Amino acid sequence: MSAGGTYKRLLGESGSGGLEHADGAGAPSPPDPERLITQLSDEIGWLEEHLRRKADQAARERLMRGAERAVRKVVDEGAEAELDSRDLLRLEAVVHSDGSRPVLFVEDDFFDAADPAAANWAASLSRVQAELRTVCRAVGRVNDPSAPLGYQGSAWAIDDGVVVTNYHVLEVISAHPSRIDGEFGGVLKPDVEVDFGGEVGGGPSDRVFRISRVLGVGREGAPERAHPTVPRVNFDGLDMAVLELERVRGRPFPTPVQVARGDDPATHGALASRGRGVYIVGFPGSSLSTRPDVFAELFDGVAGVKRLTPGALTEGRGEVEGDARNWIISHDASTLGGSSGSLVVDLDAEGRKVLGLHFAGVPDRVNWAHRLEGMTPELAAVVPGWGSL
Repeated sequence: MSAGGTYKRLLGESGSGGLEHADGAGAPSPPDPERLITQLSDEIGWLEEHLRRKADQAARERLMRGAERAVRKVVDEGAEAELDSRDLLRLEAVVHSDGSRPVLFVEDDFFDAADPAAANWAASLSRVQAELRTVCRAVGRVNDPSAPLGYQGSAWAIDDGVVVTNYHVLEVISAHPSRIDGEFGGVLKPDVEVDFGGEVGGGPSDRVFRISRVLGVGREGAPERAHPTVPRVNFDGLDMAVLELERVRGRPFPTPVQVARGDDPATHGALASRGRGVYIVGFPGSSLSTRPDVFAELFDGVAGVKRLTPGALTEGRGEVEGDARNWIISHDASTLGGSSGSLVVDLDAEGRKVLGLHFAGVPDRVNWAHRLEGMTPELAAVVPGWGSL
Protein backbone atom coordinates (compact mmCIF):
# COMPACT_ATOMS: atom_id res chain seq x y z
CA MET A 1 0.00 0.00 0.00
CA SER A 2 1.33 3.45 -0.90
CA ALA A 3 1.83 5.94 1.92
CA GLY A 4 -0.71 8.26 0.31
CA GLY A 5 -2.03 11.23 2.24
CA THR A 6 -0.31 10.34 5.49
CA TYR A 7 3.09 10.37 3.81
CA LYS A 8 2.41 13.73 2.18
CA ARG A 9 1.34 15.27 5.47
CA LEU A 10 4.28 13.80 7.34
CA LEU A 11 6.95 14.76 4.80
CA GLY A 12 5.45 18.04 3.73
CA GLU A 13 4.21 19.59 6.94
CA SER A 14 5.94 18.16 10.01
CA GLY A 15 7.43 21.01 11.96
CA SER A 16 6.34 23.60 9.38
CA GLY A 17 3.40 24.87 11.43
CA GLY A 18 0.44 26.92 10.30
CA LEU A 19 -2.05 26.13 7.62
CA GLU A 20 -1.53 24.32 4.37
CA HIS A 21 -1.83 26.48 1.26
CA ALA A 22 -2.13 25.47 -2.38
CA ASP A 23 0.77 27.67 -3.46
CA GLY A 24 3.18 26.79 -0.63
CA ALA A 25 6.70 27.68 -1.72
CA GLY A 26 9.88 25.79 -1.02
CA ALA A 27 10.61 22.09 -0.65
CA PRO A 28 9.85 20.50 2.72
CA SER A 29 12.68 19.30 4.90
CA PRO A 30 12.97 15.54 5.39
CA PRO A 31 11.37 14.39 8.64
CA ASP A 32 13.61 13.80 11.62
CA PRO A 33 12.67 10.36 13.00
CA GLU A 34 14.06 11.01 16.47
CA ARG A 35 12.17 14.29 16.81
CA LEU A 36 8.91 12.76 15.57
CA ILE A 37 9.12 9.78 17.90
CA THR A 38 9.97 12.07 20.81
CA GLN A 39 6.91 14.18 20.00
CA LEU A 40 4.73 11.06 19.94
CA SER A 41 6.11 10.01 23.33
CA ASP A 42 5.53 13.51 24.71
CA GLU A 43 1.93 13.47 23.51
CA ILE A 44 1.28 10.12 25.20
CA GLY A 45 2.87 11.43 28.39
CA TRP A 46 0.73 14.56 28.28
CA LEU A 47 -2.40 12.46 27.77
CA GLU A 48 -1.48 10.27 30.76
CA GLU A 49 -1.23 13.35 32.93
CA HIS A 50 -4.29 15.03 31.46
CA LEU A 51 -6.54 11.96 31.56
CA ARG A 52 -5.11 10.93 34.94
CA ARG A 53 -4.57 7.37 33.82
CA LYS A 54 -1.59 5.38 32.61
CA ALA A 55 -1.42 4.15 29.06
CA ASP A 56 -1.49 0.42 28.49
CA GLN A 57 2.23 -0.32 28.60
CA ALA A 58 2.22 -3.16 26.07
CA ALA A 59 0.15 -1.10 23.61
CA ARG A 60 2.45 1.87 24.10
CA GLU A 61 5.56 -0.20 23.37
CA ARG A 62 3.94 -1.66 20.23
CA LEU A 63 2.98 1.81 19.05
CA MET A 64 6.41 3.32 19.62
CA ARG A 65 8.26 0.46 17.93
CA GLY A 66 5.86 0.44 14.98
CA ALA A 67 5.91 4.22 14.60
CA GLU A 68 9.69 4.37 14.55
CA ARG A 69 9.86 1.58 11.99
CA ALA A 70 7.27 3.25 9.73
CA VAL A 71 8.88 6.70 9.96
CA ARG A 72 12.31 5.32 9.11
CA LYS A 73 10.81 3.47 6.15
CA VAL A 74 9.39 6.77 4.87
CA VAL A 75 12.72 8.53 5.40
CA ASP A 76 14.74 5.79 3.70
CA GLU A 77 12.39 5.03 0.80
CA GLY A 78 10.60 8.37 0.29
CA ALA A 79 7.49 8.49 -1.88
CA GLU A 80 8.09 4.92 -3.03
CA ALA A 81 7.73 3.53 0.49
CA GLU A 82 5.38 0.56 0.59
CA LEU A 83 3.41 0.68 3.82
CA ASP A 84 0.92 -1.84 5.15
CA SER A 85 -2.16 -0.94 7.17
CA ARG A 86 -0.28 -1.17 10.48
CA ASP A 87 2.43 1.18 9.19
CA LEU A 88 -0.20 3.71 8.15
CA LEU A 89 -1.94 3.47 11.51
CA ARG A 90 1.32 4.22 13.32
CA LEU A 91 2.14 7.07 10.94
CA GLU A 92 -1.28 8.52 11.60
CA ALA A 93 -0.45 8.56 15.31
CA VAL A 94 2.73 10.47 14.46
CA VAL A 95 0.75 12.97 12.40
CA HIS A 96 -1.69 13.42 15.29
CA SER A 97 1.16 14.24 17.64
CA ASP A 98 3.62 16.18 15.49
CA GLY A 99 1.38 19.22 15.16
CA SER A 100 0.42 18.91 11.50
CA ARG A 101 -3.03 17.32 11.89
CA PRO A 102 -3.74 16.81 15.62
CA VAL A 103 -6.83 15.30 17.20
CA LEU A 104 -7.63 17.50 20.21
CA PHE A 105 -10.00 16.72 23.08
CA VAL A 106 -12.80 19.25 23.56
CA GLU A 107 -13.23 20.22 27.20
CA ASP A 108 -15.44 23.00 28.51
CA ASP A 109 -16.33 23.76 24.87
CA PHE A 110 -12.70 24.47 23.93
CA PHE A 111 -9.39 22.67 23.53
CA ASP A 112 -6.39 22.61 25.84
CA ALA A 113 -3.70 24.80 24.29
CA ALA A 114 -1.16 23.09 26.54
CA ASP A 115 -1.49 19.88 24.52
CA PRO A 116 1.88 19.52 22.73
CA ALA A 117 0.08 18.39 19.57
CA ALA A 118 -1.80 21.70 19.43
CA ALA A 119 1.32 23.85 19.19
CA ASN A 120 1.10 24.66 15.47
CA TRP A 121 -2.61 25.48 15.67
CA ALA A 122 -3.06 27.05 19.10
CA ALA A 123 -2.74 30.65 17.88
CA SER A 124 -5.15 30.22 14.95
CA LEU A 125 -7.74 28.42 17.04
CA SER A 126 -7.44 30.76 20.04
CA ARG A 127 -7.95 33.76 17.77
CA VAL A 128 -11.54 32.61 17.22
CA GLN A 129 -12.14 31.33 20.75
CA ALA A 130 -15.65 32.75 21.18
CA GLU A 131 -16.83 31.41 17.83
CA LEU A 132 -15.15 28.05 18.40
CA ARG A 133 -16.88 27.65 21.75
CA THR A 134 -20.26 28.28 20.10
CA VAL A 135 -19.48 25.65 17.47
CA CYS A 136 -18.29 23.10 20.04
CA ARG A 137 -21.46 23.57 22.11
CA ALA A 138 -23.57 23.02 18.98
CA VAL A 139 -22.07 19.59 18.14
CA GLY A 140 -23.61 16.48 19.66
CA ARG A 141 -23.12 12.74 19.74
CA VAL A 142 -25.93 10.64 18.25
CA ASN A 143 -26.51 8.17 21.08
CA ASP A 144 -27.95 4.74 20.34
CA PRO A 145 -28.19 2.37 23.34
CA SER A 146 -28.28 -0.63 21.00
CA ALA A 147 -24.91 0.20 19.39
CA PRO A 148 -21.74 -1.55 20.62
CA LEU A 149 -20.19 1.75 21.75
CA GLY A 150 -23.50 3.42 22.57
CA TYR A 151 -23.45 5.90 19.70
CA GLN A 152 -23.45 6.05 15.90
CA GLY A 153 -22.13 9.43 14.73
CA SER A 154 -22.22 13.19 15.12
CA ALA A 155 -24.84 15.90 14.60
CA TRP A 156 -24.95 19.69 14.91
CA ALA A 157 -27.53 22.37 15.59
CA ILE A 158 -28.62 24.27 12.49
CA ASP A 159 -31.76 25.78 14.06
CA ASP A 160 -33.47 25.88 17.44
CA GLY A 161 -34.01 22.22 18.30
CA VAL A 162 -33.02 21.06 14.82
CA VAL A 163 -29.85 19.13 13.96
CA VAL A 164 -28.14 17.92 10.79
CA THR A 165 -26.36 14.59 10.43
CA ASN A 166 -25.76 12.05 7.66
CA TYR A 167 -28.50 9.92 6.18
CA HIS A 168 -26.34 6.85 6.77
CA VAL A 169 -26.29 7.75 10.50
CA LEU A 170 -30.09 8.02 10.44
CA GLU A 171 -30.26 4.59 8.78
CA VAL A 172 -28.55 2.87 11.71
CA ILE A 173 -30.70 4.57 14.36
CA SER A 174 -33.89 3.55 12.55
CA ALA A 175 -35.88 0.45 11.75
CA HIS A 176 -36.71 -0.23 8.09
CA PRO A 177 -35.27 3.07 6.77
CA SER A 178 -35.97 4.24 3.22
CA ARG A 179 -36.11 7.52 1.33
CA ILE A 180 -37.98 8.67 -1.74
CA ASP A 181 -37.81 12.26 -3.07
CA GLY A 182 -36.61 13.68 0.25
CA GLU A 183 -39.23 11.84 2.31
CA PHE A 184 -38.12 9.42 5.01
CA GLY A 185 -39.76 6.06 5.49
CA GLY A 186 -38.89 4.20 8.66
CA VAL A 187 -39.22 4.34 12.43
CA LEU A 188 -36.68 5.80 14.83
CA LYS A 189 -35.33 3.37 17.40
CA PRO A 190 -36.45 4.05 20.98
CA ASP A 191 -34.22 6.18 23.16
CA VAL A 192 -32.03 7.62 20.39
CA GLU A 193 -30.84 11.07 21.40
CA VAL A 194 -28.29 13.79 20.80
CA ASP A 195 -25.82 14.55 23.60
CA PHE A 196 -24.25 17.99 23.17
CA GLY A 197 -21.90 17.27 26.08
CA GLY A 198 -20.02 14.05 25.48
CA GLU A 199 -16.64 15.47 26.45
CA VAL A 200 -13.76 13.54 27.95
CA GLY A 201 -14.65 13.06 31.59
CA GLY A 202 -18.35 13.28 30.77
CA GLY A 203 -18.98 16.98 30.27
CA PRO A 204 -22.26 18.72 31.11
CA SER A 205 -25.14 16.30 31.75
CA ASP A 206 -27.95 18.75 30.93
CA ARG A 207 -27.37 18.84 27.16
CA VAL A 208 -29.12 15.61 26.13
CA PHE A 209 -32.25 15.69 23.96
CA ARG A 210 -34.29 12.85 22.52
CA ILE A 211 -34.70 12.76 18.74
CA SER A 212 -38.41 13.18 18.14
CA ARG A 213 -38.82 13.04 14.36
CA VAL A 214 -37.20 13.29 10.94
CA LEU A 215 -37.86 16.58 9.15
CA GLY A 216 -36.22 15.65 5.87
CA VAL A 217 -33.50 13.65 4.14
CA GLY A 218 -31.25 14.22 1.16
CA ARG A 219 -32.02 12.66 -2.18
CA GLU A 220 -30.59 9.28 -3.13
CA GLY A 221 -28.04 9.27 -5.93
CA ALA A 222 -28.66 7.48 -9.20
CA PRO A 223 -27.34 3.90 -8.92
CA GLU A 224 -25.24 4.29 -12.04
CA ARG A 225 -23.42 7.23 -10.41
CA ALA A 226 -22.20 5.22 -7.41
CA HIS A 227 -18.52 5.65 -6.60
CA PRO A 228 -16.54 3.04 -8.54
CA THR A 229 -14.34 1.93 -5.62
CA VAL A 230 -15.80 3.21 -2.32
CA PRO A 231 -18.89 1.30 -1.15
CA ARG A 232 -22.05 3.29 -0.35
CA VAL A 233 -20.62 6.58 -1.61
CA ASN A 234 -22.51 8.35 -4.40
CA PHE A 235 -21.62 11.94 -5.30
CA ASP A 236 -24.95 12.25 -7.12
CA GLY A 237 -26.79 11.86 -3.82
CA LEU A 238 -27.02 13.90 -0.64
CA ASP A 239 -26.01 12.01 2.50
CA MET A 240 -27.97 14.28 4.83
CA ALA A 241 -30.73 14.02 7.41
CA VAL A 242 -32.43 16.84 9.33
CA LEU A 243 -33.81 15.82 12.72
CA GLU A 244 -36.01 17.55 15.27
CA LEU A 245 -35.26 17.23 18.98
CA GLU A 246 -37.73 16.99 21.83
CA ARG A 247 -37.85 19.99 24.15
CA VAL A 248 -37.02 19.58 27.84
CA ARG A 249 -38.50 22.08 30.25
CA GLY A 250 -35.83 24.41 31.64
CA ARG A 251 -33.15 23.08 29.29
CA PRO A 252 -32.29 25.38 26.37
CA PHE A 253 -31.13 24.03 23.05
CA PRO A 254 -27.58 24.97 21.97
CA THR A 255 -27.21 28.11 19.89
CA PRO A 256 -27.36 27.11 16.21
CA VAL A 257 -24.25 27.54 14.08
CA GLN A 258 -23.93 29.88 11.13
CA VAL A 259 -24.01 28.07 7.81
CA ALA A 260 -22.41 29.35 4.61
CA ARG A 261 -25.17 29.84 2.05
CA GLY A 262 -25.11 29.77 -1.69
CA ASP A 263 -27.51 32.73 -1.92
CA ASP A 264 -25.31 35.06 0.18
CA PRO A 265 -24.54 38.08 -2.06
CA ALA A 266 -21.32 38.74 -0.11
CA THR A 267 -19.72 35.39 -0.91
CA HIS A 268 -21.56 34.13 -4.02
CA GLY A 269 -21.26 30.55 -2.80
CA ALA A 270 -17.47 30.52 -3.13
CA LEU A 271 -16.19 30.26 0.46
CA ALA A 272 -15.26 26.58 0.26
CA SER A 273 -12.11 26.97 -1.80
CA ARG A 274 -8.97 24.85 -2.04
CA GLY A 275 -6.37 25.56 0.66
CA ARG A 276 -8.82 27.23 3.04
CA GLY A 277 -8.10 26.49 6.70
CA VAL A 278 -10.86 24.57 8.46
CA TYR A 279 -11.57 22.66 11.64
CA ILE A 280 -13.91 19.77 12.36
CA VAL A 281 -15.75 19.00 15.59
CA GLY A 282 -17.26 15.57 16.10
CA PHE A 283 -17.00 12.21 17.80
CA PRO A 284 -14.41 10.04 16.04
CA GLY A 285 -14.00 6.38 16.91
CA SER A 286 -17.32 4.55 16.59
CA SER A 287 -17.82 0.85 15.87
CA LEU A 288 -18.16 1.83 12.21
CA SER A 289 -14.51 2.92 12.06
CA THR A 290 -12.54 1.62 9.12
CA ARG A 291 -9.40 2.61 11.05
CA PRO A 292 -9.19 2.17 14.84
CA ASP A 293 -8.29 5.15 16.98
CA VAL A 294 -4.70 4.48 17.93
CA PHE A 295 -4.98 6.42 21.19
CA ALA A 296 -8.01 4.35 22.19
CA GLU A 297 -5.61 1.38 22.24
CA LEU A 298 -3.62 3.19 24.90
CA PHE A 299 -6.44 4.72 26.94
CA ASP A 300 -9.59 2.66 27.22
CA GLY A 301 -12.65 4.88 27.10
CA VAL A 302 -11.45 7.83 25.00
CA ALA A 303 -13.46 6.69 21.97
CA GLY A 304 -16.71 8.51 21.48
CA VAL A 305 -15.76 11.80 23.10
CA LYS A 306 -15.93 15.21 21.45
CA ARG A 307 -12.78 16.19 19.60
CA LEU A 308 -11.55 18.98 17.37
CA THR A 309 -9.35 18.35 14.33
CA PRO A 310 -7.88 21.19 12.21
CA GLY A 311 -6.80 20.94 8.60
CA ALA A 312 -7.39 22.43 5.17
CA LEU A 313 -9.68 21.99 2.19
CA THR A 314 -7.84 20.00 -0.45
CA GLU A 315 -10.49 20.39 -3.17
CA GLY A 316 -13.10 23.10 -3.52
CA ARG A 317 -16.24 23.66 -5.57
CA GLY A 318 -16.17 21.75 -8.85
CA GLU A 319 -12.77 20.15 -8.19
CA VAL A 320 -13.78 16.69 -6.92
CA GLU A 321 -13.74 14.12 -9.70
CA GLY A 322 -17.19 12.66 -10.34
CA ASP A 323 -19.07 15.49 -8.60
CA ALA A 324 -21.38 16.65 -11.38
CA ARG A 325 -23.62 18.60 -8.97
CA ASN A 326 -20.76 20.57 -7.34
CA TRP A 327 -21.93 19.29 -3.95
CA ILE A 328 -18.64 17.83 -2.74
CA ILE A 329 -15.46 19.24 -1.20
CA SER A 330 -12.53 17.37 0.32
CA HIS A 331 -10.38 18.05 3.37
CA ASP A 332 -7.37 16.58 5.16
CA ALA A 333 -8.39 16.93 8.81
CA SER A 334 -8.10 13.69 10.77
CA THR A 335 -11.36 11.72 10.94
CA LEU A 336 -12.60 8.24 11.85
CA GLY A 337 -15.89 6.40 11.81
CA GLY A 338 -18.09 8.35 14.24
CA SER A 339 -16.96 11.55 12.56
CA SER A 340 -19.84 10.99 10.14
CA GLY A 341 -22.18 13.95 10.45
CA SER A 342 -19.47 16.31 11.75
CA LEU A 343 -19.35 19.90 10.56
CA VAL A 344 -16.47 21.43 8.62
CA VAL A 345 -15.97 25.03 9.79
CA ASP A 346 -14.08 27.90 8.17
CA LEU A 347 -11.00 28.86 10.19
CA ASP A 348 -9.44 31.48 7.93
CA ALA A 349 -12.16 34.13 8.45
CA GLU A 350 -14.32 34.45 11.56
CA GLY A 351 -14.02 30.80 12.57
CA ARG A 352 -17.76 30.25 12.69
CA LYS A 353 -19.20 29.65 9.20
CA VAL A 354 -19.95 25.99 8.55
CA LEU A 355 -18.75 25.08 5.06
CA GLY A 356 -19.40 21.37 4.93
CA LEU A 357 -21.09 18.24 6.27
CA HIS A 358 -18.50 15.45 6.57
CA PHE A 359 -19.83 12.12 5.30
CA ALA A 360 -17.12 9.73 4.08
CA GLY A 361 -13.49 9.15 3.26
CA VAL A 362 -10.77 6.72 2.34
CA PRO A 363 -8.25 6.22 5.15
CA ASP A 364 -4.96 8.04 4.51
CA ARG A 365 -6.23 9.26 1.14
CA VAL A 366 -9.12 11.71 1.23
CA ASN A 367 -12.07 12.92 3.33
CA TRP A 368 -15.28 14.14 1.69
CA ALA A 369 -17.91 16.61 2.84
CA HIS A 370 -21.03 18.01 1.26
CA ARG A 371 -20.56 21.67 0.33
CA LEU A 372 -23.34 23.43 2.23
CA GLU A 373 -23.30 26.43 -0.10
CA GLY A 374 -24.44 24.04 -2.82
CA MET A 375 -27.20 22.59 -0.62
CA THR A 376 -29.02 25.81 0.30
CA PRO A 377 -32.26 24.92 -1.56
CA GLU A 378 -32.39 21.45 0.01
CA LEU A 379 -31.84 22.85 3.51
CA ALA A 380 -34.33 25.67 2.98
CA ALA A 381 -36.98 23.10 2.10
CA VAL A 382 -36.80 21.31 5.47
CA VAL A 383 -35.23 23.63 8.08
CA PRO A 384 -37.79 25.92 9.77
CA GLY A 385 -37.08 29.59 9.19
CA TRP A 386 -34.65 29.01 6.35
CA GLY A 387 -36.03 31.37 3.72
CA SER A 388 -34.14 33.69 1.43
CA LEU A 389 -31.55 36.04 2.89
